[in-house]
This record gives sequence, C-alpha cells and structure tokens, in this order.
Amino acid sequence: MTYSQRSTSASAASDISYLEYQIKATHEEIDQAKSVSEGYESMLIALQTSPGFNLEIHSEEAKQLLDKMAGKQAWIDAAHKRITELENELDKLDE
Repeated sequence: MTYSQRSTSASAASDISYLEYQIKATHEEIDQAKSVSEGYESMLIALQTSPGFNLEIHSEEAKQLLDKMAGKQAWIDAAHKRITELENELDKLDE
C-alpha cells in the first residue's frame, strides 16, 4: 500500500467514525425531543381534562402547547432527514 493510499484510508476511517458519531448523536437528540414533545402532550391532556377547563379561557394556553408540539415534530422530521443524509454519506465511504 502506498503512502497516499494509507493516507486516504485513514482519512476515510476518520470520516466514517465522524459520521457514525453524528448519526448516534442525532438519534439521541431525537429521543430527547420526543420526550419533551410527550411532556407537552401530557400537559395538554392534563389541561383539557382538568375540571375547570374552558376552551374559551384556556384556548391560548392549549394553542401554545400545540405549537410547541408541532415545532418539536418539525425538528424531529428534519433530524430524521439529516440522519438519512449522513447514512448516505457513510454508504458512499464504505464503497
């Protein structure tokens, strides 16, 4: 193996490690975001099922929770897309 081949091989190994790390880190961030979103959902359910719930009075609070849930879901969807891109890059390096 020539020096340039070894150099390229080590670089590819480094790139693979980096991509694998990024994929794992993104999966962990998704898990955290899902947990936060589930918390928002629990808060919304608690609000809606509380004895004194009145949609006219609590509509803004409910809307804020729904907006937060939608924001987290959009972030999760974008993170899944990023994982797909990272996996594609990883596949290219494996070839």
